[in-house]
Amino acid sequence: MTESGALRRSLGPVTLALIFTNGIIGAGIFALPGLVAAALGSATAVGYAICAALVVLIFLCFAEVGSRVHDSGGAYAYVERAFGPFVGFIAANLMWFGVGACVDAALADVLVSTLATAIPVLAQPLPRALALIALFAFMAGVNITGVKTGARLVVALTVLKLLPLLLLLVVGTPHIAWSLVIPSRMPSASTLGRGVLLLMFAFIGGESSLSASGELRNPSRTVPLGLLMGVATVVSIYFGLQLVAEGVLGADLPAQTTTPLAAVAEQLMGPWGRSLLLGAVTLSIFGTINGDLLVSPRCLYAAAKDGLLPAPLARVHPRFQTPYVAILVFAAIACALAVLGAFKSLAILGTASVLLVDVGVCLAVLRLRQRGVQTADAPFVIPGGPLVPILGATVCVWVLTNLSREELLGLSALVFFSGGLYLRVLRARQFKAARAARSP
Repeated sequence: MTESGALRRSLGPVTLALIFTNGIIGAGIFALPGLVAAALGSATAVGYAICAALVVLIFLCFAEVGSRVHDSGGAYAYVERAFGPFVGFIAANLMWFGVGACVDAALADVLVSTLATAIPVLAQPLPRALALIALFAFMAGVNITGVKTGARLVVALTVLKLLPLLLLLVVGTPHIAWSLVIPSRMPSASTLGRGVLLLMFAFIGGESSLSASGELRNPSRTVPLGLLMGVATVVSIYFGLQLVAEGVLGADLPAQTTTPLAAVAEQLMGPWGRSLLLGAVTLSIFGTINGDLLVSPRCLYAAAKDGLLPAPLARVHPRFQTPYVAILVFAAIACALAVLGAFKSLAILGTASVLLVDVGVCLAVLRLRQRGVQTADAPFVIPGGPLVPILGATVCVWVLTNLSREELLGLSALVFFSGGLYLRVLRARQFKAARAARSP
C-alpha cells in the first residue's frame, strides 16, 4: 500500500536498462548511417567512437548523481539539488520541452509520414492531424493506467524493434567488406564536430529514463547497473549496424539518406527484408514516444511539486498512483508540435537541449560531492576523481560550439524564456507572501 500522493517504487535495473535502450534507439539509427557517411566519409567510425565515449562519460555522471538523489524528475532533480531551483527549473524545461516534446513531435511526424506510404490519405492535413491526436491519446491513456503498464509496453516494443536490427547484424556481418570500413582520411575538426552533432541525435533520449527515479527499487544499485547495461547495449548495436551498412553498401551508402538500413536489408534479404526494417522503424518510433510519455511528464510533476509550475501538474491519480495531469499536458503539447511539423528544427533543438542539460549533470557530480549529498545508501562513485565529469562537460560544450547561429539563437531563447518564467513565478510568490503578511 502506498501513501496518498506517493509514487510506487516498482522498477528494477533490467527495466531501467530497457527504458534507456528504448529511449535512445529511436528513428535516428535507421536513417543516420547514410547521413553520417555523407558528412564524414570513411571516418564515420571516428564519429561513433567520439559519441560512444561521450555517452559513457555522461552516463557515468548520471549514474553517480542518480545514486545520490532519488527524487523523481531525473536531470531536473539532480541539477536542482546541486545548483538550486533557478538552474533546476531551466534544466526541467530543457528536458521536458526540448528533449521530450520537441523530439517526440519530430518522431511522430516521421511515424505518420512513414505510415502514409502505405495509407496515402494520412498525407492530407486533416487525416494526418487526427492520426497524431489518436496516437498521443492512446499512449497517454496507457501510461496513466500505471507505471508498470507503461513499462511493460516499453519492454515489449523495445524487444520487437531490436529483433530486426539484431537479425540484420547476424545476416550482414559475414558480408562485410572490411576494406570499405577502414578510414582512408581524417576529416577536419569542424567537419568532425558537425558530424558528431548530427550523430548525437541517435544517442539522445536516455537521459529522460531517470525521470522515474522516484519509482525505482533500490536506486543506489538500480541506477548505475541499469544505465551501464543500457549504454553497453546501445553502443554495441550502433557500431555493428554502421559496420554492416558501410561494409555492404560501400560507396552507395552516402546516397541512402532516408532509410539506409532498409536498403542494406533489401540487398541482403530481398524485398521482405526491406519491409521488415520499415516495420521496425514504425515500432521504434512508437516505442520511443511511448517511453517518453512514461518518463518525461515526471519532470513536469517534479517541478510542480516544488511549486515552480501550476499545482495541478503535481496531482497523482488516486487509483493508479501516476502523475496523470502532467502526462495529459505533455501529450497535448507534443501533439500540437507534431501537427505543426518542422522536423529538422525540432530535432536539432532537442539534441542541443539534452547536451546543455548533460553539462549541468556532469558539473552536478562535483557539486554534490563537495556538499556530501547522498541518501542512507552508499552512492556509486565514479573512479578518477573530477576527471570524468570535467571531461564530459568539456566535450558536450565542444559539440555545442558546432551549432549554427540560428540553432544557437533557438536554444538561447528557450533558456532565457525559462529563466524569465522562473523569475515571474518567484515575484508572484513574494507578492502573495507580502500581501498575506499585511492582512489582519
